Amino acid sequence: MVQNRGFIEALTLLLLSITLSCASLLPSLQNLSIQSVNMRHLLKWSPLQEACGTVQYSVKFQGEYETHMLNGSWVDAYDCQRISQTQCDLTLDLGSDSDYSIGVQAQCGDQTSWTQLPSAFNRRDTELVAPNMSVSVTGSLIQVDFTEVHPQITISLRVWREGDEQNASSQVIKAQPYQFSFDTQQNGGTHCVKAEARLESLNKSSSTETNCISVPKLRSGWIKPVAVSAAVVISVFTALALGWRLPRCLPRLRQTMCTKKQLPSALLEDWPPRTPTFPCSVQLEPTHPLTLLHPSEEQDGAAG
Repeated sequence: MVQNRGFIEALTLLLLSITLSCASLLPSLQNLSIQSVNMRHLLKWSPLQEACGTVQYSVKFQGEYETHMLNGSWVDAYDCQRISQTQCDLTLDLGSDSDYSIGVQAQCGDQTSWTQLPSAFNRRDTELVAPNMSVSVTGSLIQVDFTEVHPQITISLRVWREGDEQNASSQVIKAQPYQFSFDTQQNGGTHCVKAEARLESLNKSSSTETNCISVPKLRSGWIKPVAVSAAVVISVFTALALGWRLPRCLPRLRQTMCTKKQLPSALLEDWPPRTPTFPCSVQLEPTHPLTLLHPSEEQDGAAG
């Protein structure tokens, strides 16, 4: 009875081993590594060339919290599940200064494989490199732009006139793009800019190359107000002069602009026209005087 039980257990282990070996026919991933620069952690590996079709990859990690508090469980990387790319950005997943075990599971159909980093990763090992810096001039402003910077990295900017680095001014970058202007007495000439990236938590720092740029000299601030005042004074005097001369010049101006046009010669021969006279001979008939009497006067004459 005991022998049968031992035989059954051995057979079960053999079948389990065969099953696991058949289910893990995919080879392990090659060149699995993690690159960390300026607190950005990028996991990379070489792709598997298999005849089964498309290979999908899933990344898992295990930190000190998962090891001690969650009984050694593995956590899925949020943006790296069943992906076809051969890299994974773990910047947001590896959020503490602890040692992380990181592995990648490859799957092609029913076949899988598991490959783990040979050593634990700690983000304290990140390489600090000064971010790319570009400098441009707009009027009296010098604008400095940086590539994306991790919030934990502080950028200090030093500015000085060429040849006077001992009197350089230092500024801490708090917003991008970062702009600053020079004192009016120092406008013009060549100015140099240099930035330093510092990671306080790791006591690491890195500096950019010195970038010198020519700034055009601006006009003095009093020139524009004086020019405006002079223009106003000239305009007032011009208006007064025109107002004083206009009454005197108006008749002459009218005579010049409103000239009389000569009449045609046909009209000038007999001008102004004479009043026409018309001969008139009227034949008058002979007349006789006639006296008209009132009827009452006629009766009185008859009675007398």
